[in-house]
Amino acid sequence: MPIESRRTFRLALTVTVALVLAYGSGMSVPYFAPLLAFILTVKPAPPMPVGKLLILAVALAVILGIGLWVAPLVEQYAPVGLSLVALGLFVSSRLSLGGDKAAVGTLLAMGLTLISALGVVSLALAQTLVMMLVAAVVIAVVSQWIVYPFFPESDLNPEVLPAAQDSAEGVSEDTSALRAVVVIMPAYLFLLINPTGHTPVMMKSIMLAQSPSVIEARQAAMELLGATVLGGFLAVLLWFGLKLSPRLDIFALLILWVMIGLGRKLYVSNSTRFSQQFWIDVSVTMFILIGPAVADSAAGKDPYQAFLFRFGMFFLVAVYTWGSMVLLNRLGWLSKPHEELPV
Repeated sequence: MPIESRRTFRLALTVTVALVLAYGSGMSVPYFAPLLAFILTVKPAPPMPVGKLLILAVALAVILGIGLWVAPLVEQYAPVGLSLVALGLFVSSRLSLGGDKAAVGTLLAMGLTLISALGVVSLALAQTLVMMLVAAVVIAVVSQWIVYPFFPESDLNPEVLPAAQDSAEGVSEDTSALRAVVVIMPAYLFLLINPTGHTPVMMKSIMLAQSPSVIEARQAAMELLGATVLGGFLAVLLWFGLKLSPRLDIFALLILWVMIGLGRKLYVSNSTRFSQQFWIDVSVTMFILIGPAVADSAAGKDPYQAFLFRFGMFFLVAVYTWGSMVLLNRLGWLSKPHEELPV
């Protein structure tokens, strides 16, 4: 089987297995697992071994616990708490610039912002989120273990995969991380208004801010806004497919079908004129729109009103991110382009 096909099926099946395990086990926030499975699997590489997973789970629990400590400071000493959150976002964004640590940086940013905001409302709720994020990572890696033997990368060692490119001339990674903080912090302040309701918006902001920026304004608009619209369209298709038959097996088949199509766009170089990052943003937007919509429906809430609100906020976040990138780029804050996935 060609390497592009192996990568496509490996990604699609890993995400699908994670979805089945998460929803089947009754996780309180089940869509975290397939989303993290996508983030961990999208870069072609063998899954982490058992020992490394255990170390990651413990380290992640400790790191995310920092959000519990920051929460009272955000509530009672806002300048100090917000400064610590900004510092944490800088560190996480700095990590995300390294190819092998990008997923860790994303997890750190998600945990720090979401947990500290939820901790302002309820420390018990924030502690639950810590456990859910750790469980989602474990499910994502276990899903990789299940699928990878059937679609291995190649006989090459992981070390031969292309390394991340060096920073663009005259631009440091610190500058790129500062740009991400500027983009994320307004979304974090918005999250503090309603931590439980605005969680998807925060996740979208993190994924956009820590994704590679593009230099030209026209290309930036196409990448950010276009990915948001297409991701929302795919989420709508998934939703109406589920309305016809709201069962887990149907949900899994729909996700598998969509992910095979997106995987082909990601790994087959001549199948699209858009960048790989565009299709990553499409996939992330789809997950963090369809996941809460399914949860709203299961809880008896109106999924349509909530979906429209989230999509509208996602679009505004994309517009703000694009505007921030254009302004900062004109000021000379150009971030380096991330590596393209191997094709």
